[in-house]
Amino acid sequence: MRISIFLFSVLTILSTLTIACAGISAQVVINEFMADPARDWDGDGQYNYRDDEWVEILNLGESVVDLFGYRISDGEGDPVWRYGFSGLLGPGEMRIVFGSESEAWEESNSCPVYGLSLNNSGDRVSLYYLNAGETLLVDAFSYEAKAAEDDRSVGRNPGAVDTWSLFDAFNPCSGSCVPSGNGCIPTPGSRNDCTTDVGVTSWGSIKSKYRGVIRGSLGNRNK
Repeated sequence: MRISIFLFSVLTILSTLTIACAGISAQVVINEFMADPARDWDGDGQYNYRDDEWVEILNLGESVVDLFGYRISDGEGDPVWRYGFSGLLGPGEMRIVFGSESEAWEESNSCPVYGLSLNNSGDRVSLYYLNAGETLLVDAFSYEAKAAEDDRSVGRNPGAVDTWSLFDAFNPCSGSCVPSGNGCIPTPGSRNDCTTDVGVTSWGSIKSKYRGVIRGSLGNRNK
């Protein structure tokens, strides 16, 4: 009887720890991504359709998360690693990875060098957490071709993180799009606040606004 009680207690503790670990992983989510860039989004002064793709993650939790073990994959089936995160991510903070950073990570980890490889015909972006021999799917989003047209990003709605929109200010969706367009400008490395006036808000001012974030991301790539 005592052995049974002991084993039950151990299993209860292990179950609690498993739930706690799952909760920690669930804090980090995909926040926004762009599959078909048509301009210089990574701020290196040159446009490249592969280098300027980007995926942004967000810590929705109330504690700092160690990003070691978090990886980006695309497509269905067995995950193909495109990028492995590192460092710490505080509550409410975001981390962005550009295609150029993905290529450098793939090369340094002896992986085929394709970058983020977000298909313009539609694809699935996934965030996994590798821990103790387990590969856990943390978050994923599948998009269609219209969501991957020039300079359209897909992101969580400001103030409603459980819903998604097409940030299509630079290339408005005139027909039926899934998710629907919100007329907002994509916000790489920053909160998904909605700015819609592309006439006043030029791409130069957008780059200037996010230059510190972009440079920080590029600096992390070289560490």
